[in-house]
Amino acid sequence: MPSSRKSSRVSVAAMLTLLTGLSVTALLFIAVNALEYSKMELSFQQRGQARAAAIRRGMDDTLELVTILNGLFRSMGTVSREQFASFTQPLLERYPFVQAFNFHRVLDEAGARRLEAEMQKQSPGYRLHDTGNRPMDARPQHVIVDYLEPLEGNEPAFGLDVASIAPMLRVMNEAVDSAQARTTPLMRLQQERGTQKGFVMMLPVYRQGAELNTIERRRAAWVGNTSAVIRSADLIHKILLANDLLDDRELMLQVYIGDDLSAANLIYSRGEPAGLLPAPNAVQRWLAVDYREPYTRSFHAAGKSWHVLVTPLPRPFLPQHLGSISTLIGGLLFTLLTTAFVNSLAQRSRRVQKLVDERTLALKLSNDKLAEDVAARKRTEEALQESEHRFRRLLALSSDWYWEQDENFRFINITGGFFDKGKQDPKRFLGRTRWELHPEMWDNRWGRDHRTTLESHLPFTNLEYSLPGTDGQVHWFSTSGEPVFDRDGKFRGYRGTGTEISERKLAEQRIQHIAHHDVLTGLPNRVLLQDRLTQAVAFANRSGKPLWVMLIDLDRFKFVNDSLGHKAGDQLLKTVAQRLQESVRDSDTVARLSGDEFVAILAEYPEEALSHDAAQRIMHAVTRPVMLEGKEFFVTCSIGVAIYGADGTPAQRLIEHADIAMYRAKKLGRNNTQFYEPAMNEEARERLRIESALRNALERQELVLHYQPQVDLQSGRVVGMEALLRWQHPELGMVAPCRFIGLAEETGLIVDIGAWVLRTAAAQAKAWMDAGHGMLRVAVNLSPRQFSEPHLVASIADVLQETGLPPACLDIELTEGLFMSDVAQAVELLHKLKALGVALSIDDFGTGYSSFSYLRKFPIDVLKIDRSFISDIIDGDEAAIVVSIIALAHNLKLRVIAEGVETASQLDYLRRSGCDEIQGYYFSPALPVADFELLLQQGRALQAALA
Repeated sequence: MPSSRKSSRVSVAAMLTLLTGLSVTALLFIAVNALEYSKMELSFQQRGQARAAAIRRGMDDTLELVTILNGLFRSMGTVSREQFASFTQPLLERYPFVQAFNFHRVLDEAGARRLEAEMQKQSPGYRLHDTGNRPMDARPQHVIVDYLEPLEGNEPAFGLDVASIAPMLRVMNEAVDSAQARTTPLMRLQQERGTQKGFVMMLPVYRQGAELNTIERRRAAWVGNTSAVIRSADLIHKILLANDLLDDRELMLQVYIGDDLSAANLIYSRGEPAGLLPAPNAVQRWLAVDYREPYTRSFHAAGKSWHVLVTPLPRPFLPQHLGSISTLIGGLLFTLLTTAFVNSLAQRSRRVQKLVDERTLALKLSNDKLAEDVAARKRTEEALQESEHRFRRLLALSSDWYWEQDENFRFINITGGFFDKGKQDPKRFLGRTRWELHPEMWDNRWGRDHRTTLESHLPFTNLEYSLPGTDGQVHWFSTSGEPVFDRDGKFRGYRGTGTEISERKLAEQRIQHIAHHDVLTGLPNRVLLQDRLTQAVAFANRSGKPLWVMLIDLDRFKFVNDSLGHKAGDQLLKTVAQRLQESVRDSDTVARLSGDEFVAILAEYPEEALSHDAAQRIMHAVTRPVMLEGKEFFVTCSIGVAIYGADGTPAQRLIEHADIAMYRAKKLGRNNTQFYEPAMNEEARERLRIESALRNALERQELVLHYQPQVDLQSGRVVGMEALLRWQHPELGMVAPCRFIGLAEETGLIVDIGAWVLRTAAAQAKAWMDAGHGMLRVAVNLSPRQFSEPHLVASIADVLQETGLPPACLDIELTEGLFMSDVAQAVELLHKLKALGVALSIDDFGTGYSSFSYLRKFPIDVLKIDRSFISDIIDGDEAAIVVSIIALAHNLKLRVIAEGVETASQLDYLRRSGCDEIQGYYFSPALPVADFELLLQQGRALQAALA
């Protein structure tokens, strides 16, 4: 009976198992519950952040609308109502939350009344008014809603003086002072018929060309505002709908504008609290616990603070915590089963323990006898293990592996680090010497030196070598060793350590490559180019064969950068670099010198002579079409070639001579190859001398203008003149324009020179007008470089204002090639020039593209027939061309001026053909100022010349 009662008791181990299981189950339940709670929190935060970010992006897009509309006024200056309507129409269709787009015009009292009178002529019911549709009060400054789109539905705001609305006036002043967009507080819109409120986002418009670096100057230059009237609730709803964020029924979203989250600042609210769940008992109330922390995000846009408040709505606990409930139930079941199993094991263990105790007592005597022997052996093993441990730690700190060789230098032991880190096969190394693994050591000096060191039984350090690994990669190693001798001093072999240095070697190779190659194209740079050139010259000296150095420069590369951006330019350079490498031999060198300049070094071999085909092959490779930004581009190149060995040119001058030849190729029209000749060097020096002197010509007042009369064929009187540039150099004398005009265009000096010519010619024409010589037109040529200047229109307007010359007396002469690069941009620029009131002429008509289409597109006033047609006018073909040009121009309502008229027969033919005006040596060459003024005073006319 006592034994039965003892066996039926629950063991201590089972009780501990039960308590442990319950504790672990509780901890797991709490942990999983916390994870589920964190998951709900994270999900809510992400959803809140998504809505706040979407609203922030939507406000930025809304601000962009006002900025785009403001850009219309900045770029065009004066904007008509039709332009305003056509510009805003697509924006209104795309953004339905915009109630209207406005332009507020700033007027004084008199200006406002004039505007009201002008508008009443178009719309009899129009009147200016203050807020509340009250008659407009008199005030020093009015801000009138002048442009309004769409007008339908917004009639109450048309003609409103927004300066009468205090909040809007305060915001306008802030916008003007800061030159930034600003937003009004939430208000009921003047044109809104419902209960929805909105706000106005506005951006000031300043007078074109005004300085805006201070608040006073910005206030003085303020001419109006561009603004967008936004229905606030529709804006937020559109943003959320566009981002698919409206269908979450577990959230309540509220958006506020202003400094606080008061009900007056609430512009949008979606979702309502679900109220209390029907939970009559405590368990159900416990299961309804949920995450309730609201999410708030604030940001600033257009001078206002925006607040996004996202509040979670109550949800039942159970669906969100199935994992924790499952963990709790499963843990309880597992704990009960494990407790029963442990209790059964404990009962069996008691029976086994009794048997073990009896046998343990019998073995104790024998164990005591062995204890002393075991203890002594254990101490010995511990000492050996400690010694081996110290050796391995020392080896790990100093290197990656340890190796040994016998007296014949064969490997007899290599630790595993070499095979693991170095990816090597152990079967290849054990029993073999290092030079059997590296046959190339016999052919290299370092290998022979290493063999000598080993045979001399000397230590060595940092021997570096490479081996292919089982992973297919090349691995680098560094090893050090020392000889081993026995007690009798006899040599027994070597032992040493090694390490894997592949990463260091790769880093060194990368640094070496970066130092000697161009980052963009991967071609050799200047440093490596000089080394390759030195090697090529040495080979040419040994072989007696010539060496070619080619300098390749891309034509019109700047146009690609300016029109498509530097990213497209970089893509073009990489494509050209690849094509250049493919068009030369593997033994040749192609390097990038700078920008769009490349250098090719071509050596001649006995079996393959150099010929002009090499240059043609390179040019054909470059001129193949290239796809950039989805468009097909054709790029040409100019090549200069310098030959080493043929004329005794020093090696260090080869690139310089190739550069001179390349400039000669560009001068001859680009897209060709020129070989260097000594005469080119003199031409380059002359070019450098002219360029150096030309840079100081303006400061030294060496530039002068001559004027060639333009005569009307009907009246015979001088009606204008063309200003022609001359350079009176103190040493070179009168320098012909052909010697310096092209150079000035190429170096960019033509911009300053052209500005001087325009200002001087306009001032001289005004002086002759004041002297009583009538309204003479002065024609000034415009270079391609000037035509591409961003401030061209403003500079011409400044010249007209400073000199007082009437715009109709200024004739801007343009060549046909100016229009071809970007026709759309040329049309816009010419219309801006035409808006100044100046006349526009096509110079040298018939020698360029002569596209009749641009005569219709461009606002041209005059065609000038080139002198090449006039000189051969007696030829039937040339005469027919001249008659056709005159008839074409007159049909297009254009004046015609013939250049280079030198004979009476030419004059007579032009007069009979209906030409309007002529200029040329027949009447007068280009004259200095004093001589031209004398011609005007004498009243010289074409009839006197005929007589």
